[in-house]
Amino acid sequence: MTQQIDDVPAVRPKPSGHGFGSNIWALALVTVAIFAFLALTRPNFASYQNLNSIVYGMSINFLAIVGFTYVMVMREIDLSVGSVFAFTGTLTGALLTAGWDFWPAAAAALAGAAAIGLVNGLLVVRFNINSLMLTIGTMLLVRGLANVLANGLGGQTYPRAFRSLARTDLFGVRVTIVALVVLVVLGWVFQRRSALFRKMCFIGENVKSATVHGIRIARIKTLAFVASAVMAGIAGIFTASRITHADVRMGLGLEFVMVTAAIIGGASLYGGKGDLRGSALGLLLLALVINGMIMYDIEPVFQQFVVGALLIVTVAFDTVLNRRGT
Repeated sequence: MTQQIDDVPAVRPKPSGHGFGSNIWALALVTVAIFAFLALTRPNFASYQNLNSIVYGMSINFLAIVGFTYVMVMREIDLSVGSVFAFTGTLTGALLTAGWDFWPAAAAALAGAAAIGLVNGLLVVRFNINSLMLTIGTMLLVRGLANVLANGLGGQTYPRAFRSLARTDLFGVRVTIVALVVLVVLGWVFQRRSALFRKMCFIGENVKSATVHGIRIARIKTLAFVASAVMAGIAGIFTASRITHADVRMGLGLEFVMVTAAIIGGASLYGGKGDLRGSALGLLLLALVINGMIMYDIEPVFQQFVVGALLIVTVAFDTVLNRRGT
């Protein structure tokens, strides 16, 4: 007989010393140091236009990492985020081009994203399929659908009303930047106050023990996969509006940026921890590094090399730290 509980044993994300970037203040200091270096060495880096572009682009990607971070907390991973990102944005644009109004088009596209997340979650929890391998398959399948849609549009420009979505301001600031700040604050409150987050950490650390304590693991994991897909879809809609036309390259490699940023921010492939503030800082750090390489006229191919190297380093550190912790 399982014991149903409302208050999970005191399992909390390890705030320091147990993750690659689990010390938020140290990560913030590194980010500030990179910013200062680029500001001092590249005169155009600290311009308002450049900084606004960095934060704006990062704020859109942040929408996609929200659900992704909490999937990682439970020792799962969703590598289909980049494809769902592209599929949802392209489908919204295609429906608008076909004459749909924005809200029905966005709702239909996000329903498609939610369905993909639901399938991922159900297959993981019902059939115990490895989420890494499963979502690689989903990534390829959904990417194919997104490419079919993009090719069908033939690079056609989206309607003007949709193109203006990405430039929507709230209090004089891009709406996605406002959303970033609000979501980071809400994430901090959720992680400090919510029993649900403690349950998610408990699941990530010891799924067998979580089962004994009566935690509804299947439901929580499935909802996390749905949230990951829907948030990736919202980010995709804003990105499609920003680039203004169908593009088969949309969202390519985004899943690897998500993994790198989340681990830099304190999440782990081994589950049990994760911090939305850290994920935001990880994304900002990566955005600064990439922008800095552009400022230094480094070839785009080498930029991919640097991001790949960072991914290898973060995963290696995560593995070493977790082995020492066992």
